Amino acid sequence: MLVQRALANPDRRIAIVTYTNNNLREILSRFASQNSGLPKHVELLSWYAFLLRECVRPYQRAKYGGPRVESIAWVQGRSPFWVSESNVGKFYFAGGDRIYQDKLAQFVVECERLSECRLTKRLRRVYSDVYIDEFQDLSGWDLEIIKLLMASEIRITLVGDPRQSVFKTNNSAKNAKYRKAAVTKLIEKWEQDGLCTIKSSCGNYRCHQGICDFANKLWPAMEEMKAMTNQVTGHDGVFLIKSSDVSDYIARFSPQVLRWDKNAASYGCRAINFGKAKGLQFERVLITPTQPMVKYLRTGDLKHVLPSLDKLHVAVTRARHSVAFVFDGNSELVPTRWALS
Repeated sequence: MLVQRALANPDRRIAIVTYTNNNLREILSRFASQNSGLPKHVELLSWYAFLLRECVRPYQRAKYGGPRVESIAWVQGRSPFWVSESNVGKFYFAGGDRIYQDKLAQFVVECERLSECRLTKRLRRVYSDVYIDEFQDLSGWDLEIIKLLMASEIRITLVGDPRQSVFKTNNSAKNAKYRKAAVTKLIEKWEQDGLCTIKSSCGNYRCHQGICDFANKLWPAMEEMKAMTNQVTGHDGVFLIKSSDVSDYIARFSPQVLRWDKNAASYGCRAINFGKAKGLQFERVLITPTQPMVKYLRTGDLKHVLPSLDKLHVAVTRARHSVAFVFDGNSELVPTRWALS
């Protein structure tokens, strides 16, 4: 939708921003297939590149008298939070020109305030539209930036799926109650405040209906996805594969193997971790389930996979035609087992 909308508006200056590198590549591939490449009126940026280049550097002097901010200091968990915010050089920065990842968005908000909104006014002169994909990954002060953008004259379009909240942009305590699927509560609040209009879509343009049906069971409180494709290949939907049949299955269908982490089985294939698969799509996938996922497949009880619902959803919905779980035993959820005939 974002690619089609961008191509339909060549007279507007558009930035498309997303969090993961995989999704950047996926969006670029869509432009390549529909337009032979990225058009001149569109810029494709990662979230951090957008913040650093378009938000921090132009008005950093409003907050910081040090050198030009050159890069981001990536942190595990949170940066030092015991330093007083009044000590700008140490609170926001790890060595002069490297700004802490989890303080980056807060710094942007401060620059906007201290520059009397010059930051968003400048952005309006650079871009008429900003499209932000994978919105559910934004967290902390990043959500405050979205609020500033929506209050500006820039036309903002956010696209996200609360079922796919695998990542978060930082671990700041700000807006902690809106992390993951709870971000829908914040969007609803923004709509009530007149900042945006919510448009829901339950159409899935990638997956076979059998895959959608399985994924829908993970989110019983949400509107069910409906497949918008009717392509039939003869091997469609969700299947169980005995561990003894895996090599035959791989030889027959060449699925992409997805696993929780590098310690899980890859069956001699180039496997991708669930989280890293986000933003990608494949014809077929073969999933190495974790023990909690095995229990879920056996019983159908969601309590076994509650901490990993988003990653399981991402893994399942990467496939266009078929999903296969390596599983020995009987399942309450998946009655169909594949065997070499």
